[in-house]
Amino acid sequence: MPLSTSNAAAMKHYLKHHFDPDFNHLNIKANARGNEQVDHLNRGYVHNVVEDQVLAELIPIDDNLPEGVNPRFILEEPVFPAGANTRIDPQNPSLLLAESNGYVYIDPDGRICVKSLLNIRRDVDYATGNISFIGDVVIHGSVRSGFKVKGRNILVKGPVEAATLEAAQSIQVEAGVKGDKRAELRAKASIKVKFCENALLSAGKNILVEGSCLHSRLIVGNALAIRDKLIGSEVLCRRMVRVGAQLGGGLSTITTLTLGYDPFLMQKISELESTITTLKTRREVLSNPKTREPGNRPEQDQLLRELDQQLAVLDKQRIAWAEQIATTDWAACAVIVPGEVRPGVELSIGQYYESVSDYLYNVRMILQKEQIAMVSPAEPKK
Repeated sequence: MPLSTSNAAAMKHYLKHHFDPDFNHLNIKANARGNEQVDHLNRGYVHNVVEDQVLAELIPIDDNLPEGVNPRFILEEPVFPAGANTRIDPQNPSLLLAESNGYVYIDPDGRICVKSLLNIRRDVDYATGNISFIGDVVIHGSVRSGFKVKGRNILVKGPVEAATLEAAQSIQVEAGVKGDKRAELRAKASIKVKFCENALLSAGKNILVEGSCLHSRLIVGNALAIRDKLIGSEVLCRRMVRVGAQLGGGLSTITTLTLGYDPFLMQKISELESTITTLKTRREVLSNPKTREPGNRPEQDQLLRELDQQLAVLDKQRIAWAEQIATTDWAACAVIVPGEVRPGVELSIGQYYESVSDYLYNVRMILQKEQIAMVSPAEPKK
């Protein structure tokens, strides 16, 4: 027989958390992976939750507490300690849901809350482990060598060492990147750093380096701007590069720039061609009469048909991407240097190539009449 409204209100309830209510990011324990060594890199610094995820539920109980129930979470009234960015499920009032993506925590007043911005007020190192967060991340210290940070937007106040940063949108490093040839910063949108040395930067849209960029690899979906020097680096950029003070470091330090193609599409084509080559090699082996086994010919014939189907699909994709590459407007590409261009710079715009063998000043490198031309001034006065 169902309880009356008055009886239900008088009944005690257990607040069951769907996360660890005692989690303390200032005192996290290293995770043990079965019989393996303790994992010091992945320490679970943050509890990610997504919108509409269940955070807690109210369970009616009688005076005899079930085994394992913590007395701290016995409620006299069936009322959630709901905080910011949470809501009660309209379809099931006994459930508390996240109202946005973020991390879940209990505030000083004991309320369950969700926050979409993660502030890390220290370095990312062995005390925090790797960081993987669904929202925005602000790191008030540095990111030490060997550690990874993932987030929507990432802001690092201190320097980035030989670490990995991956952003669904943008990355900003206020103190610069000194990567020891191992740092990787990848953003779907844009990247902004104070300086860059011995690192890989990959941005779907734009990259801005406020100082100099030395001995790095830059992959840019739209435009690259470097306010000081670009030396000894490789640049793959779709449209435009601007270097304020100095491009190239002399004949002993080669600096290469490739413009006119979508570098990410080129990478996809390269990976696709590698897959096609592998499948064709496998097909040649299966179709060779010397390697065909009489007892397995039906199975081998079926495998050959499947390989032919895969190759046909992949070849169509390759043709489609090649046609997309061919539509690039090379005339819109430019390398702009108001300062100095030194020998040792190798520039490609589409299929056209030019090697700089002399010192140049205040030039704009563009495609004219099917060749790369050096035009001065770099930026005509308006």
